[in-house]
Parts: sequence; C-alpha cells; structure tokens
Amino acid sequence: MSAFSSKTEIEIAGIKIFLTQKRIRSLHLRISAPDGEVRASAPLRYGLERIKEFILQKIEWIKKNQIRIRKLRDEGKIILPKKFISGEEHYFFGEKFLLELVQNSTANKVLFKISGVEVSQGKVSQEKVSQGKVIELHVKKFSNLAQRQKLMDNFYRKHLKEVVPEMITRYEEKMGVAVAEFRVKKMKTRWGTCNVKARRIWLSLELAKKPLGFLESTVVHEMVHLLERGHNKKFYGLMDQFMPEWQIWDKKKIEI
Repeated sequence: MSAFSSKTEIEIAGIKIFLTQKRIRSLHLRISAPDGEVRASAPLRYGLERIKEFILQKIEWIKKNQIRIRKLRDEGKIILPKKFISGEEHYFFGEKFLLELVQNSTANKVLFKISGVEVSQGKVSQEKVSQGKVIELHVKKFSNLAQRQKLMDNFYRKHLKEVVPEMITRYEEKMGVAVAEFRVKKMKTRWGTCNVKARRIWLSLELAKKPLGFLESTVVHEMVHLLERGHNKKFYGLMDQFMPEWQIWDKKKIEI
C-alpha cells in the first residue's frame, strides 16, 4: 500500500463500504458487479464523519443500484469473470460443458469428455446429449489463474483455426473473392473486422464459444466487406445472396 493512501471497511445503514483514502480531489462511489459491492474513494483530507455524511445522502441511490445489479446477475445478464475451477460452465461452439480442473498433471492440455468418455472435437459437435459434457483442464503443479486462462484461450484459438479455413474456402468460391489471411484475437466490442486493402479478416476469440452458425455468419459478414465496404442496402443484399439465414444468427448476437 502507498504511504499516501489508507484502506478500511465501514458500515452505513447496514451496508458495508470499502473505503480508500488517497490523493484525490473529490469523493467517488462505485457499485460493482456481480454482488453490488460498494467502494468509496475519498481525499486524504476528508474526516470519517464527513465521508459517512456524504455516503448517507447517497444511500437510497446505493440500494437501488445494488438491487438492479443483483437482479441482472440472477437473470444471467452479467457475465461473471471465469476462475477456471471445477464446476464452472464453459461453452464450446454453442455446447455447454462443465469444467473439471485436473491439477498436478504432467502436461498442460484440454480434453473433451462425454459421459466420462474422451471424444474428439468433431464428435462433440455431433453429440446432442444435455448432460455429462465435461471439459477437462489439465494443468501442471501450482498453476495460477492467468496460466489457466491462457491455456483455455489457446485451446479456443486452435479450434477456430481448424474450423474457419473451410468456411472461408467455401465462400471464396461462392463470392469470387480471395482472403489473404485471417487471424484471431480478443475483442471487447466486435465479433470481427476486415482490412479490405490487405484482404485480412480478424475474428474474435469469443466466437469459439458460439454456435457454428453464428461463427459462419460472422465470417461471411467480414468477407462481404471485400465486395462492399459499407453497411448499406447493397451489403445486406449480398449477405442475403450468399447466406440467406444470416439474419437468424444476427438476432442471436443479442440473445446469446
């Protein structure tokens, strides 16, 4: 902790507040997902009574937003950060799996199991069972969260790179275009982008968690930009021409 800051816990009107005082000009309140945790940051010059008085004036606002955040959490509308521990739900091409963390393994690896039997990626997409689907995350001794995250990211990236080339080849023939290359990266606000000049497509790593139809519609969307840069009538006409069912998956971008 810095010599110019202090941290403490206080309780006001039955609500726990995590208070930090540091070199800032004004007092700030923040309510965090998923549990509605309240954090306050206050200038070092503020006395505790002044801070409590300020928070008390905001207590109804705090309660209202705690209720809102917890409701969104309970409805599944807030995506909780993964800890990559046993029992978590993880998705692979639209199929839900339970994660099983296997520690002290001799090698880092990710395996699929359905009803206790190891299966290949191709088999996973064919199986329609609703239970017994497990992703085993094998890690070496003393792995941390960042290492487990990287292992799963690499797993998702590997499978995207196995599936996407066939899609691109199929639509290159339909469209009469050529994709110079495609790459995968983490994106916060987009499913994909297209550098028209370089004929390069970027795809979000998150697409490995979505159904294959969702992934395909994204690939087609970016490839259509090689024929039409803008999102205009011509663009959507081309989408209809090359993948008539794209609108079904476009709507699911909101639902999934």
